[in-house]
Amino acid sequence: MMRHAILILLLASVPSLSRAQMIRGWGIEGGASGGYHLMTVTRPPNSPEMPIVVRWGFTAGAFVELLNMPVLSFVVDAAYAQKGRVVTPEEVAESPYHASGLSTGPAGGRPGLDYIHLSMLMKLRAGKAALVPYLLLGPRFNFLVGTRDDPGHVFDHYRKSDIGVSMAAGFEIVPRREPLLSLEMRWSSSFLRVFDAPGLTIRNQFVDLLLEVWM
Repeated sequence: MMRHAILILLLASVPSLSRAQMIRGWGIEGGASGGYHLMTVTRPPNSPEMPIVVRWGFTAGAFVELLNMPVLSFVVDAAYAQKGRVVTPEEVAESPYHASGLSTGPAGGRPGLDYIHLSMLMKLRAGKAALVPYLLLGPRFNFLVGTRDDPGHVFDHYRKSDIGVSMAAGFEIVPRREPLLSLEMRWSSSFLRVFDAPGLTIRNQFVDLLLEVWM
């Protein structure tokens, strides 16, 4: 009877032990999110280069970290990001593409793009001190869920989804055995063109400055 009871306890503990090893932790994240475009202009000939202008906004989401190995784990996160910026009269006046409807918008406007980002990242950690540096690398899926202040309706012609790669560096603040906070800088680039028209193609680039709070 005692043998059967011990066997039942061991079998009941297996799922708990598996969960403890599979999930290192989870939490919420937020911070500043910037987006900019890589534009390739093929015509008219000798056209000026399009300036790189970052659309800064905010991002908020949640993450879970899987496979609690000594130096290796995997992070899955989902975040909403709102990117926008104020357009000055000088930018509108100087834009060589204003007449074609590809300008940054009316003076004083705040054109913006809203995205949902899903990432699956491999994480490499170093050390077990109070500050643990780490690197992240993996695919990122981007879904366009909203646009703002776009009188020329240029954003309507953007792809609604694309895939890219994310690379990040940061460090965990570990007061005891488990992380408390993480500070991270992440850069992401799309593989696909989000805008494709005769004479102009656009790919998305993203920069995120994140604070992560472990729960």
